[in-house]
Amino acid sequence: MTVRAAPFRALRYRSDRVDGLDAVLAPPYDVIDLEQAAQLRGRSSHNIVHITNPTGDAPERYERAARTLESWVDDGVLVRTDRPAFYVHRHHFSSGGESFQRTGVWAVLKLAGYDEGIVLPHEGTMRGPKADRLALMRACRAHLSPVFFICSDADTRIAGLLSDLTEGEPTERAEFPAGQAHEVWTVEEREGLDGLAGALNEQNFLIADGHHRYETALAYRDEVGSADTGGSGRAAHDFLLAYIVPEGDPGLLLLPTHRTIGGEPLNWSGASLDAASDFEVTKLTDMNGESAQQVLEEEAGRPTFVLVAQSEPGGWLMRLRNPEAVRGISAVALHDAFLSGCLGLSAEEQFGRVSYVKEVSAALEAVRSGAVQAAALLAAPRISQVREAAAAGERTPAKTTYFWPKVPTGFAIHVVDSGEDVDWEIGNP
Repeated sequence: MTVRAAPFRALRYRSDRVDGLDAVLAPPYDVIDLEQAAQLRGRSSHNIVHITNPTGDAPERYERAARTLESWVDDGVLVRTDRPAFYVHRHHFSSGGESFQRTGVWAVLKLAGYDEGIVLPHEGTMRGPKADRLALMRACRAHLSPVFFICSDADTRIAGLLSDLTEGEPTERAEFPAGQAHEVWTVEEREGLDGLAGALNEQNFLIADGHHRYETALAYRDEVGSADTGGSGRAAHDFLLAYIVPEGDPGLLLLPTHRTIGGEPLNWSGASLDAASDFEVTKLTDMNGESAQQVLEEEAGRPTFVLVAQSEPGGWLMRLRNPEAVRGISAVALHDAFLSGCLGLSAEEQFGRVSYVKEVSAALEAVRSGAVQAAALLAAPRISQVREAAAAGERTPAKTTYFWPKVPTGFAIHVVDSGEDVDWEIGNP
């Protein structure tokens, strides 16, 4: 049977050589700024950020990362597991005063082109980040950070298996960052491996976070594919490091990323009036962080955003009249129907004007301070809406989704040395 997801022999930190996983974990490379990278390096001389975010200029920075990885392996800081395993990972966190837990599984996923319908992307990518990651992958010959996937799990079989596999005590725990905790169960027994792999084999996989990482892995696979001389499709570089969560998991939080809009002043009041043929426009007389947040929560899953502009009191609630045209996704309504359709801003002009902000309060402050012309506060989409768009082959605007919290890097590394296979099949002893 063709395997879509498999257990793997991971490269992992040896607990007695580091000051606990807490000190060596890091966020994904693409959300770490220079200040945070320096702080993480200060936490431990073995923090994974020394490899994922190396200092210096290219190409020396990639060579430095490779040397660091090699030295940690030689010194026994990182060790290769003897047996293939899945790693069930429960992530504990809080949001809005509520406690959540998200349960997923670390595995290696067979790389597939988007045209095969097995892996579903929903956002576009940029050349720069992919070129950077490809250079690092070539140097280190490893997948360092997982791609975060969501599988539909319509019959809840995977959720049930993960629940069963987490009944006992976890094999390890960690706290990172402050206020978040992690429990990990190592699955090595044949029954657990077969059950989980068999259930995953029936899924397709929506990329929640890590489009650049996925496309980089595809490029690397194609680049070194000739090393798989047997043509088995089982070479290590045919598989990607993955963290997979079933769609019904109660800890899957999909948050919006808001926009601020700079550049030359525009007639925002006039634009809101002109948009009335396409949008239901409601004038909001009072607009602060609390009131905006309440409105957005009520509008979740609708093609809605709140527009706030300089020198304009309050704001406007903008809800697209024809949600089917954009599958109800607020970012598409903003960029395609309003910024492009109503204001006439091309994709290039939007790229030059639009910045991204996670917090409503930060977006509003940017407007009040005069740093930007306006802010668009977006309602969060539903996961089902994003999956529907992805299944139809549509790409949404950048940062349409913000799955929070991020999956830490450092729990496991997938080695993709040429000539090595993922030596595992469902049902084999």
